[in-house]
Amino acid sequence: MDEEKLLNEFIDGDQKALEKIIAKYSGYVYTVAKNFSKGRLSAEELDDIVIEIFYKLWERREKLNIKIGLCAYLSAAARNAVKNRFRDFSQPQEDISELDISADYLVEDKAVIADMMNCLDEGISQLSEKSREIFLRFYLYGESSAQIAKAVNISENAVRTDLHRTRVRLKNFMNERGYDHV
Repeated sequence: MDEEKLLNEFIDGDQKALEKIIAKYSGYVYTVAKNFSKGRLSAEELDDIVIEIFYKLWERREKLNIKIGLCAYLSAAARNAVKNRFRDFSQPQEDISELDISADYLVEDKAVIADMMNCLDEGISQLSEKSREIFLRFYLYGESSAQIAKAVNISENAVRTDLHRTRVRLKNFMNERGYDHV
Protein backbone atom coordinates (compact mmCIF):
# COMPACT_ATOMS: atom_id res chain seq x y z
CA MET A 1 0.00 0.00 0.00
CA ASP A 2 1.44 3.36 -0.92
CA GLU A 3 1.94 6.01 1.72
CA GLU A 4 -0.59 8.45 0.27
CA LYS A 5 -3.40 5.88 0.32
CA LEU A 6 -2.47 4.81 3.84
CA LEU A 7 -2.42 8.44 4.98
CA ASN A 8 -5.82 9.13 3.38
CA GLU A 9 -7.34 6.10 5.13
CA PHE A 10 -5.77 7.27 8.38
CA ILE A 11 -7.18 10.79 7.99
CA ASP A 12 -10.61 9.26 7.31
CA GLY A 13 -10.42 7.57 10.75
CA ASP A 14 -9.40 4.04 9.80
CA GLN A 15 -7.87 2.54 12.96
CA LYS A 16 -6.21 -0.24 10.96
CA ALA A 17 -4.35 2.47 9.02
CA LEU A 18 -3.20 3.89 12.36
CA GLU A 19 -1.97 0.44 13.39
CA LYS A 20 -0.06 0.10 10.10
CA ILE A 21 1.51 3.54 10.53
CA ILE A 22 2.54 2.73 14.10
CA ALA A 23 3.98 -0.63 13.03
CA LYS A 24 5.87 0.96 10.15
CA TYR A 25 7.18 4.11 11.85
CA SER A 26 7.36 3.60 15.63
CA GLY A 27 10.92 2.22 15.52
CA TYR A 28 11.97 5.07 13.27
CA VAL A 29 10.41 7.71 15.57
CA TYR A 30 12.08 6.07 18.59
CA THR A 31 15.48 6.12 16.86
CA VAL A 32 15.16 9.77 15.82
CA ALA A 33 14.15 10.75 19.35
CA LYS A 34 16.99 8.70 20.84
CA ASN A 35 19.56 10.19 18.46
CA PHE A 36 18.32 13.71 19.00
CA SER A 37 18.33 13.33 22.79
CA LYS A 38 21.95 12.16 22.63
CA GLY A 39 21.35 9.52 25.31
CA ARG A 40 19.93 11.95 27.88
CA LEU A 41 16.49 10.32 27.94
CA SER A 42 15.68 6.89 29.34
CA ALA A 43 14.03 4.16 27.28
CA GLU A 44 10.78 4.82 29.17
CA GLU A 45 10.90 8.53 28.34
CA LEU A 46 11.58 7.72 24.69
CA ASP A 47 8.65 5.27 24.68
CA ASP A 48 6.46 8.01 26.17
CA ILE A 49 7.51 10.38 23.38
CA VAL A 50 6.68 7.80 20.69
CA ILE A 51 3.26 7.11 22.24
CA GLU A 52 2.58 10.83 22.58
CA ILE A 53 3.47 11.50 18.93
CA PHE A 54 1.14 8.82 17.58
CA TYR A 55 -1.61 9.83 20.00
CA LYS A 56 -1.41 13.46 18.87
CA LEU A 57 -1.19 12.36 15.25
CA TRP A 58 -4.46 10.45 15.70
CA GLU A 59 -6.16 13.33 17.54
CA ARG A 60 -5.17 15.83 14.84
CA ARG A 61 -5.61 13.55 11.83
CA GLU A 62 -8.49 15.52 10.29
CA LYS A 63 -6.43 18.74 10.35
CA LEU A 64 -3.23 17.22 9.00
CA ASN A 65 -1.66 18.80 5.97
CA ILE A 66 1.46 16.72 5.38
CA LYS A 67 3.17 17.87 2.22
CA ILE A 68 6.69 16.84 3.21
CA GLY A 69 5.84 13.17 3.63
CA LEU A 70 4.86 11.22 6.71
CA CYS A 71 8.42 10.11 7.47
CA ALA A 72 9.74 13.68 7.52
CA TYR A 73 6.69 14.86 9.48
CA LEU A 74 7.22 12.20 12.15
CA SER A 75 10.93 12.97 12.29
CA ALA A 76 10.18 16.64 12.94
CA ALA A 77 7.58 15.66 15.54
CA ALA A 78 10.15 13.47 17.32
CA ARG A 79 12.76 16.23 17.34
CA ASN A 80 10.22 18.76 18.61
CA ALA A 81 8.99 16.37 21.32
CA VAL A 82 12.55 15.89 22.58
CA LYS A 83 13.14 19.66 22.55
CA ASN A 84 9.89 20.17 24.46
CA ARG A 85 10.83 17.50 26.98
CA PHE A 86 14.16 19.24 27.66
CA ARG A 87 12.51 22.65 27.79
CA ASP A 88 9.94 21.36 30.28
CA PHE A 89 12.77 20.14 32.52
CA SER A 90 14.85 23.29 32.33
CA GLN A 91 12.46 26.22 32.37
CA PRO A 92 9.90 27.35 34.90
CA GLN A 93 6.38 27.20 33.57
CA GLU A 94 5.06 30.55 32.40
CA ASP A 95 1.45 31.54 32.02
CA ILE A 96 1.00 32.32 28.35
CA SER A 97 -2.79 32.43 28.49
CA GLU A 98 -2.79 36.23 28.37
CA LEU A 99 -0.70 36.61 25.23
CA ASP A 100 -2.59 38.42 22.48
CA ILE A 101 -1.63 36.79 19.19
CA SER A 102 -3.55 37.66 16.06
CA ALA A 103 -4.92 34.64 14.19
CA ASP A 104 -4.21 36.47 10.91
CA TYR A 105 -0.56 36.73 11.84
CA LEU A 106 -0.35 33.01 12.56
CA VAL A 107 -1.95 32.08 9.22
CA GLU A 108 0.33 34.47 7.35
CA ASP A 109 3.35 33.16 9.24
CA LYS A 110 2.42 29.58 8.34
CA ALA A 111 2.21 30.52 4.65
CA VAL A 112 5.64 32.16 4.76
CA ILE A 113 7.09 29.14 6.53
CA ALA A 114 5.51 26.79 3.96
CA ASP A 115 7.03 28.84 1.10
CA MET A 116 10.39 28.85 2.84
CA MET A 117 10.25 25.08 3.36
CA ASN A 118 9.44 24.53 -0.31
CA CYS A 119 12.41 26.69 -1.26
CA LEU A 120 14.64 24.79 1.16
CA ASP A 121 13.41 21.46 -0.25
CA GLU A 122 14.35 22.70 -3.72
CA GLY A 123 17.82 23.68 -2.49
CA ILE A 124 18.32 20.31 -0.79
CA SER A 125 17.24 18.49 -3.95
CA GLN A 126 20.01 20.27 -5.87
CA LEU A 127 22.75 19.01 -3.54
CA SER A 128 24.95 16.11 -4.55
CA GLU A 129 23.67 12.75 -3.36
CA LYS A 130 26.46 12.48 -0.78
CA SER A 131 25.93 16.00 0.62
CA ARG A 132 22.17 15.49 0.72
CA GLU A 133 22.58 12.22 2.62
CA ILE A 134 24.98 13.78 5.15
CA PHE A 135 22.75 16.82 5.61
CA LEU A 136 19.57 14.77 6.10
CA ARG A 137 21.23 12.27 8.42
CA PHE A 138 22.47 15.12 10.61
CA TYR A 139 19.47 17.46 10.60
CA LEU A 140 16.54 15.15 9.94
CA TYR A 141 17.58 11.94 11.67
CA GLY A 142 19.69 13.55 14.41
CA GLU A 143 22.75 11.37 13.79
CA SER A 144 26.12 12.51 15.09
CA SER A 145 29.01 13.26 12.75
CA ALA A 146 30.70 10.08 14.02
CA GLN A 147 27.65 7.98 13.11
CA ILE A 148 27.43 9.59 9.69
CA ALA A 149 31.16 9.16 9.05
CA LYS A 150 30.88 5.46 9.77
CA ALA A 151 27.75 5.05 7.63
CA VAL A 152 29.13 6.83 4.55
CA ASN A 153 32.71 5.68 5.08
CA ILE A 154 34.44 9.06 5.40
CA SER A 155 36.19 10.85 8.27
CA GLU A 156 34.32 12.87 10.89
CA ASN A 157 36.22 15.95 9.76
CA ALA A 158 34.99 15.38 6.19
CA VAL A 159 31.41 15.16 7.51
CA ARG A 160 31.75 18.44 9.44
CA THR A 161 33.36 20.14 6.43
CA ASP A 162 30.60 18.91 4.12
CA LEU A 163 27.92 20.08 6.57
CA HIS A 164 29.50 23.52 6.77
CA ARG A 165 29.74 23.84 2.98
CA THR A 166 26.18 22.59 2.56
CA ARG A 167 24.86 25.14 5.07
CA VAL A 168 26.68 27.91 3.19
CA ARG A 169 25.28 26.67 -0.16
CA LEU A 170 21.74 26.47 1.21
CA LYS A 171 21.99 29.87 2.87
CA ASN A 172 23.14 31.40 -0.41
CA PHE A 173 20.40 29.53 -2.29
CA MET A 174 17.77 30.87 0.11
CA ASN A 175 19.22 34.42 0.02
CA GLU A 176 19.12 34.44 -3.79
CA ARG A 177 15.41 33.67 -3.59
CA GLY A 178 14.62 36.49 -1.17
CA TYR A 179 14.97 34.71 2.15
CA ASP A 180 17.81 36.90 3.37
CA HIS A 181 16.85 36.48 7.03
CA VAL A 182 17.90 32.82 6.99
